[in-house]
Amino acid sequence: MHWYGLGPVSVLPEYQRHGIGKALIQEGLSRLKDLDAKGCCLVGHPQYYRKFGFENVTGLVHEGVPQEVFFALSFDGHFPQGDVMFHEGFKANGQQGAAADG
Repeated sequence: MHWYGLGPVSVLPEYQRHGIGKALIQEGLSRLKDLDAKGCCLVGHPQYYRKFGFENVTGLVHEGVPQEVFFALSFDGHFPQGDVMFHEGFKANGQQGAAADG
């Protein structure tokens, strides 16, 4: 399918408003395009990510995430439909080095 997740992107408060976050996002999107990605999804602040062309897409959801903070950006004008799943590495449970059940 060639769709990817982007993030999390974060800048320390004392370095915000200097274009660092914008540069990180633009670089990430550029790298995805170089991989021939079809698009990108993320969870983030509505006013911030809309500046980059991200939009809320009807029919594209991430379970447990409110639609107003779940965004997609298509590089070819087409959006998939259905449930989005991110790689396990995106999950943050606050437990470093926790062993898997088994």
